[in-house]
Amino acid sequence: MISIAIYFLRFYLFWLFYFLINRIFFFVCYKYDFELVKSTDFFWILIYSFKLDISFISYLSAIIFLIIFINSLICKEKINVLLSKFIFYINTFFIVITALIIAGEIAIYQEWQTKLNYKAISHLLNPSEVFNTSTNSHYIIACISILISFFFVKIYATKVHQIFLTKELNLKIIVINIIRTPIILGFLLLLIRGGWQPIPINLSDSYFSKHMIVNDVSVNPNWNLLQSILKNRRNFYGNPYKNHSNSDINTFINKIKLENQSTKIILNKDQPNIVFILLESWSADNIESLKGLNGITPNFKSLEENGVLFSNFYSNGWTSDQAMTSIFSSFPVFPYVSIINQTDKARKLPCINKSLKKEGYHSSYYFGGQLTYGNIKSYLYTQGFDIIKDEKYYNDLPSGKLGVHDEYMFDVFHNELNALPEPFMSTLFTLSSHSPFDFPGEHKISFNHREDKYVNSVAYTDKCLGEFMSKVKNESWYKNTLFIIVADHSHNSPIWRRLAQKERFKIPMLWYGDVLNDRYKGTKINKLGSHIDIAASLLGQLKIDYTNFDFSTNLFAKSAYLIPYAFPKGFGIIKKRGYYAFSEGYNKVLENHAKTKEDKLLQKKEAEMYFQNAFDKYINY
Repeated sequence: MISIAIYFLRFYLFWLFYFLINRIFFFVCYKYDFELVKSTDFFWILIYSFKLDISFISYLSAIIFLIIFINSLICKEKINVLLSKFIFYINTFFIVITALIIAGEIAIYQEWQTKLNYKAISHLLNPSEVFNTSTNSHYIIACISILISFFFVKIYATKVHQIFLTKELNLKIIVINIIRTPIILGFLLLLIRGGWQPIPINLSDSYFSKHMIVNDVSVNPNWNLLQSILKNRRNFYGNPYKNHSNSDINTFINKIKLENQSTKIILNKDQPNIVFILLESWSADNIESLKGLNGITPNFKSLEENGVLFSNFYSNGWTSDQAMTSIFSSFPVFPYVSIINQTDKARKLPCINKSLKKEGYHSSYYFGGQLTYGNIKSYLYTQGFDIIKDEKYYNDLPSGKLGVHDEYMFDVFHNELNALPEPFMSTLFTLSSHSPFDFPGEHKISFNHREDKYVNSVAYTDKCLGEFMSKVKNESWYKNTLFIIVADHSHNSPIWRRLAQKERFKIPMLWYGDVLNDRYKGTKINKLGSHIDIAASLLGQLKIDYTNFDFSTNLFAKSAYLIPYAFPKGFGIIKKRGYYAFSEGYNKVLENHAKTKEDKLLQKKEAEMYFQNAFDKYINY
């Protein structure tokens, strides 16, 4: 057992050193792109790359350990030697494959500004295209990378590899091996997922810099490619929603994108500060004025009196990570894939922040939990947010299982806003209305329902929201600030909803602040809208071009033609006078509400065409 432990110690050090040399090779090839990078960032690359490096090495270690376990049950020298050779060949294979991955990344990075991913290797299906677009420098880089890999194969063979001989075999040894194997595999699984934390390791754990090339170097190339392939398995065979001709799709898209050129301006400032308050899991069922339950959100209700309430508004998905790309980048949600989890695609999305940066806005994002959830942190970095802070900045504040309680984060947010340069776009994402609802407030509301804890958590956040809005009214920046208060998605409530029922996706959105024209305060906008319409609606008010937000509708110009939404294993659309939902898991229509049979058939076709077009966009990013 000691020899095995020594082998794996050498094995981990070997691979960590190999990844380090490859990072140095990448740096040498792109040294001019690192000129603006702080020297301290190179130290942080070592720190932030460690977890993903260890995760990949642990994948490989688990395979090798299983072979060693099988080998320990066989007391025949020839077979022991054969299995040891097999371990050597496995390592040689991955050493060379790593070299090819690095060579591929260096080759495509200048053009694509991204790491090697599923989209890039899919071009291997057409080898002539790859060779025709390759340059002499690409071939030189590939040769150097392979030579480095051969050198490391030699190092592995002489300094790391060993032959595992089973010298004796008895019942005691077999029992010990059987007992310790699942324990060791469990430990390796822990290293693969990055530790005990609730959220498994992802790309966000390697992101720390405003310079994307630094973040990309920090991400383990093998881990990144493996994840990219796994997350793209839904489109190995193309667009799964492809049922209609391109001409039908183009006609449909032109129909829904017809823009009303007249935009109602409800703001009295041309360049207001923008504050997003994203309310975790707030369903419209908690809002009286949206036909919800009474008495849960009295502070939100009081804000309605001087705000603009969107009374026919929906989320496009059912999780927080989906909401980020819908709200800030106006991208639809799919049942099985999430673009935010694929950084190479997500970084190409348009973003409200990118548009506002061109107008001189400073941006920031605050969250009391872990932004590694759903790869949100890497998305924010790729979209150029200036300040990104989560729970690790607020370890001294009272926290629950998931992070800092809302009342303390609202106070932090208040202080942070006071220090920001104007104009700014800043976001607070609340937390306490997420399970397990361990907020430090009262549980005084009851509907005799299993969702009473959730309802009380919403009431707690509502109280925190009301106190925050009262406190900031005296700040100098307040009079020039538009507050956009919107839920990230809905939640089960004491009002029973079906899985794909449109009301299950209805959420509150309120625009509030002194920057609203007086005649619009206390009004409702009944136009059909959703998260993906926020970008066009906001940028339209600021007279900023939003044509690159392909899926977004300016709700101050017209109502959205339809709302796309996704739920676990299914998708649907909501229209003014009906809605349709289809379960891919059950291959069954769950909802189809319209006046006539023709309208029901049209809704079905439009849902299919919308998602076919959206998935084509997703594939091509």
